[in-house]
Amino acid sequence: MSDVPENANEHCPGTRSEQAGKTSSCAGCPNQTACASGELRNPDADLIFISDRLKNVNHKLLILSGKGGVGKSTVTANLARALAADGTKQVAVLDVDICGPSQARMMGVEGRNVHESAEGWSPIFVKDNLAIMSIAFLIQNRNEAVIWRGARKNALIKQFLKDVDWGTIDYLLIDTPPGTSDEHISVVQYLLQASSLDGAILVTTPQEVALLDVRKEVNFCRKTNVPVLGVLENMSVFVCPCCTHATRLFPGTTGGAKGMCEEMSLRLLGTLPLDPRMAECSDRGKDFFEEYPGSPLKIGWKFMRTLDLVLYAAVGPLFALRAMNRVVITGIGVLSPFGVGKKLLFESLISAKVGLKYNNALKTIVGCIPEGTAPDQLDLSKWPKGERRKMSRGSLLALIAAEEAIKDSGLEEKDLLETGVDIGMGIADLELIAESANLIRDGKSHKVTPYFVPRILTNMPAGHVSIRYGMRGANLSSCTACATGLHAIGDASTFIAMGRAKKMLAGAVEGCINPIAITGFQRCRALSASGSRPFDRTRDGFILSEGAALLVLEKLEDAQERNAHIYAEVRGYGVAGDAFHLTLPAEDGVGGSLSMQRCLNDAHVNASDITYVNAHATSTPAGDRAEAHAIAALMPGVPVSSIKGHIGHTLGAAGAIEVAATAMCIDQKVIVGNVNLNETDINENVNLLRSPVDWEGRRIALVNSFGFGGSHATLCLFGF
Repeated sequence: MSDVPENANEHCPGTRSEQAGKTSSCAGCPNQTACASGELRNPDADLIFISDRLKNVNHKLLILSGKGGVGKSTVTANLARALAADGTKQVAVLDVDICGPSQARMMGVEGRNVHESAEGWSPIFVKDNLAIMSIAFLIQNRNEAVIWRGARKNALIKQFLKDVDWGTIDYLLIDTPPGTSDEHISVVQYLLQASSLDGAILVTTPQEVALLDVRKEVNFCRKTNVPVLGVLENMSVFVCPCCTHATRLFPGTTGGAKGMCEEMSLRLLGTLPLDPRMAECSDRGKDFFEEYPGSPLKIGWKFMRTLDLVLYAAVGPLFALRAMNRVVITGIGVLSPFGVGKKLLFESLISAKVGLKYNNALKTIVGCIPEGTAPDQLDLSKWPKGERRKMSRGSLLALIAAEEAIKDSGLEEKDLLETGVDIGMGIADLELIAESANLIRDGKSHKVTPYFVPRILTNMPAGHVSIRYGMRGANLSSCTACATGLHAIGDASTFIAMGRAKKMLAGAVEGCINPIAITGFQRCRALSASGSRPFDRTRDGFILSEGAALLVLEKLEDAQERNAHIYAEVRGYGVAGDAFHLTLPAEDGVGGSLSMQRCLNDAHVNASDITYVNAHATSTPAGDRAEAHAIAALMPGVPVSSIKGHIGHTLGAAGAIEVAATAMCIDQKVIVGNVNLNETDINENVNLLRSPVDWEGRRIALVNSFGFGGSHATLCLFGF
């Protein structure tokens, strides 16, 4: 192994050289002090002890600032308290800010004595799941100046890492001095050599004088291979605790933290306002969140959301730490057998209504979108016949759903230019294909519409919408049978998360209630002649329906900046194939098991965290049983329901409509029940809801969509 560090200057003599840290090429190297001391010439035996101490610390985060006075230590303390509010997490703070070790005072444990035993130093516990170790515990008088030179400071930091008996910790927050000093280099070197470091959170204010120093901090992190998780802009505005009026104290003359982040390709985690009560709580060692649970800080500050963002980033892989954006749902447009509009769908589901009716012409029960001139009906008179001839019914439904979703989201025309689309459709215009085939067979090919090809392409709903609204972002379309809608939303969310788009309009449509489709599904023995009853003992197939759902997806930061209503967050996405049969699922539900587990992994949550599953459950004997088996194996006892008893099976649009319904349930804190469920033959350990229930506690849901050909997809939604 080379003794030249990766972050060393050019012409480095090597850490084991007698000239280490002393030559002209060493000037400015972050390792210069350590090299000149000679401590790097031989392997450091203490690294073994540090590694052992930190082996049960899952995530280690540096809290950095370019200069003093920006509130770094306050952010650290409040971040620790907020993380510790989750009683299942063990949180610790290591305060190595020799310039002003204030964590002990802020945590209300100033003056405590550190206990030393054969196991090492024991941290001071603020409460059962929040511990702290601070240099302040070693100082007799907090008003005395701390004048320690490099070697002594480095030795103390090493001792803190080597001798403190942390035990099992989920998050260790390290409060460092401002700037880039010996302490930073020591902490980084020890952690990277002996253990690991998730990354750094940089704290600044909007002032350019603060941003200049933060830029140096960023360069320090990049030279030392420390991932920058993101930037928090503190004191963004002053919010009066009495009248909630916001005043910008420090105008960001150069664009503030947002401008710097765009310039340096960093992630802006959030903006935090200045509240005098926060300082008062810190001085008294009190928890701000407990003292002021009704704080009026609503303008620009979503502190708990910011903390959740940091928490989400900290558990991801390295590339996720650096690049992944959070994605939220801010607009919903729906057409269903109940009619046009998201409100109508939601209220009908909660009221346990059924939108399926017997069709005399088709001689079977179907779920058609009601047509007419009422506000909640599909009004075809608004669309000239010449325009309708150019598109399939699916494309028409997509245009209506898009209008609803965009209006609901509050997006302006200027926002649409860079917006992308991912709109899927499962089945082409079968009647047009049959009609054209008959014309050709009868020698009348000249009567085939010139729009034949555009009308039968399943990506045309996406094309029509993007053209209508001038959307020049990604133009995508999914076609994976009954998993189409969920794949479209999952893929679009991934695009945003990866930074390839800021906003996407995603979902799916289906408009194929016709004799050809019904005959085809009847020949597959997939349809029921009596009704849709997921999980019921008498279920015998699904009811064919039509519908559409499109969702506006966007970056969390953008949604918050424009004060958009957020229905839910798309936190995870999992896909799989069961490689079993064209139309039947594997009996053990392996496809569903894989997609759900992969979704949980992507969301970084445990199966036990899920509080509801919106099942694919189409009311087929084999499909419902296989899905219930897969759900019970992963999440025994979890509440489960399917809305296909209410609206039938909308095929490619099903997943999109069900994501929309689940997002609205999350937003309104209620779970839809199963209709037509009288007696079940499902013996698996799942809680099949028979009626709507209040959604108490954490609102974390999985939405399943499984398609012919073995395609499986699962989406994880979080309450916001």
